[in-house]
Amino acid sequence: MTKVTFSSRGETLLSVDVLGHAGYAEEGEDIVCAAISSAVMLTHALLLDVQKIPVDTLIEDDGAHIRITLPQGEGLTRGQDALRALKLHFTELEQDYSEFLNVMEVHADAED
Repeated sequence: MTKVTFSSRGETLLSVDVLGHAGYAEEGEDIVCAAISSAVMLTHALLLDVQKIPVDTLIEDDGAHIRITLPQGEGLTRGQDALRALKLHFTELEQDYSEFLNVMEVHADAED
């Protein structure tokens, strides 16, 4: 199962963390994993390459782990629509593939 965690403070999304393989089908045939990967790659390209927001990106192939964190300041504000759209997309995907995808939001403390 792929676990997607959005971190937020109030109404502001801070990051998205994607961990694990969906397990819908064999590697190369897994449409859920492909949908997740494609959406993350598109969001990363939008934030970094199009909007020029210097996101902090962690990619660990072992364990299938990707995290995108928005920077503080203007980049945090400018990146909200991209993360909100990704969250909406994943939430809708989860409705159809709940055995393979879990989406949640955790609220960060104000001191973080």
